[in-house]
Amino acid sequence: MGGLSSWYISNKLAAEGITVATQNLIIDFLNNAPSAAAIAGYEPKEGPIVDDPLEGYGDQVRDYDIGHDVAQRIISRRNSLGGFTDLTQLSGISYFGQDKFNDLLYSFTQTIYAINAIRFNYHTGSISNDALNIRTNSTTSAPSPSWLKGVSSTYSDSPAAYTIKETEGSSLAIRVAMRANGLSAAYVRALGGGRLGRVKEKLVSFDKWGYSGYETFELENTTFHSYGVNSYNIAWRWQWRMHPDDDAWRDIVVTRHRIYVVLETPTLPWVQTSGSTALPWTEALEIACNWAQGASNKVDAATLITERYNACGRFVYDKSSGYTFYGWDEYNLTEMIERLNGGLGMGDFVNCTDSANTVSTFANLIGCSLWQIRLEGSFYMNPIMAIGYNDWEVPFWGGFGYHEVVWKGPCTENGYLYDGCLKVDGDSDPTIAPHSELLPTNMLFGNCTTFNYRLRLCTPNPDGCPRCEPQCDTLQRRAII
Repeated sequence: MGGLSSWYISNKLAAEGITVATQNLIIDFLNNAPSAAAIAGYEPKEGPIVDDPLEGYGDQVRDYDIGHDVAQRIISRRNSLGGFTDLTQLSGISYFGQDKFNDLLYSFTQTIYAINAIRFNYHTGSISNDALNIRTNSTTSAPSPSWLKGVSSTYSDSPAAYTIKETEGSSLAIRVAMRANGLSAAYVRALGGGRLGRVKEKLVSFDKWGYSGYETFELENTTFHSYGVNSYNIAWRWQWRMHPDDDAWRDIVVTRHRIYVVLETPTLPWVQTSGSTALPWTEALEIACNWAQGASNKVDAATLITERYNACGRFVYDKSSGYTFYGWDEYNLTEMIERLNGGLGMGDFVNCTDSANTVSTFANLIGCSLWQIRLEGSFYMNPIMAIGYNDWEVPFWGGFGYHEVVWKGPCTENGYLYDGCLKVDGDSDPTIAPHSELLPTNMLFGNCTTFNYRLRLCTPNPDGCPRCEPQCDTLQRRAII
């Protein structure tokens, strides 16, 4: 079969009153289809989203059956022309007959042809129903809106972050803008979504230009609350239909998103003030959610972060001077992230301040409420195993002039701490070998009569344990840069 003539195509378009706008939609669809399968058309079925190569429109319609072979011929014609500019260029394609062409026309005469934008965070003070305000890093804002047609293609192009505590028991929602042709209203939904959930079906109205404006869609079957701290790649297959119940669903597009889940709203140095450079960074969330994956409470989250930092293999303690490399007045989180991701950063040397900054800042990003604090002054120590080493030794002249840790609770001997910089001896006599490795996580600071952190770190004589005191005026959460 030789296909249609240019005369038939021109006359059909005129006789049916197919507008230039509709013709341009069809041309755009054919030019942007990533494969013959995307043109061929199929009846979408319920089930899990397959991470397929759909971009642009994808397999969006239900009422035509061009077939793969004919679709491949259309692709070949498109490639030979460098792209279609007129529908008459479909003439002469073998087995692309009247039925196939007519079905293609009618499918685009009335259609929702684009998801324009998706917003995850839209709150004005409460985050019980939507996502956190976030940014990419200290210098780069997050995409706004999170997903944008023609811009967002990979998962990481469209990030969002949710808290477990504040959203527990609430109905989550997103806001979506879309574009239609020849429709005043239609039903829209999205399948998939993983643990974030599906997008609940809703009737959407369109103005005379085909714009919906931002519509609020509820999410259903959200399950991420049960899985603790995490990060996910999720995909939604967007669909529409004209009438409820008896009308089959037509595909619009598959959108992809990177979702971060934390325990609670991040605490200082992180804020939720719109426009601040201290909004949660997705580059930091990527690390923190990986380190604390699965944690369902603050102690577990902070413990996992302390353990993963200490064992990351990217740092060694500066035994020569104990110098602070990544931040005394401010914490250079940008360089720390670069180092953790395999780059140079500010080098592999760290000290106790660098370590306290890292553990507390990443833990507070998850929703913990920790501080940096200095222990002073000039105390003798038992042997310790410093970060990056496998041997036990007493540092410097026999102890520390000060030591900085991550602190929780009252600024007394009853406070608890995390120390990613070193391991203490966990056996019955920390002063002598053999030694048993113990990384301090949620450990009571204690007094000089029982084996808690203080007596495991410091010698029991007057120049050791009694001189190691938390300095309350040094409690801080260093600003990030």
